[in-house]
Amino acid sequence: MSDWIWEYLPDAEHVAGGLSGPQRSEVETVAQRIADAVGVRRIGHPYDIRESASGVKTHAEGPVIVWYQEDYRDDVVLILRVQHFNADEED
Repeated sequence: MSDWIWEYLPDAEHVAGGLSGPQRSEVETVAQRIADAVGVRRIGHPYDIRESASGVKTHAEGPVIVWYQEDYRDDVVLILRVQHFNADEED
């Protein structure tokens, strides 16, 4: 486990509003995996003020796609947008 965390930006309602509970849980599981992976990838990379944040990145896993940004200042993955390709189905 890394010290990296993830957060919705600006907030959960704007990013994942409209998803069912199980769908939102899938999104949050993917977000945690991304944060863990970034933390591992950044081991041994000291913070450099010239590289304070990444550009927008995407990751897809199953029916979930996540657009995110890595903020190296605060060790946080910012979840900017999500799409669940089963969002129209009732759970």
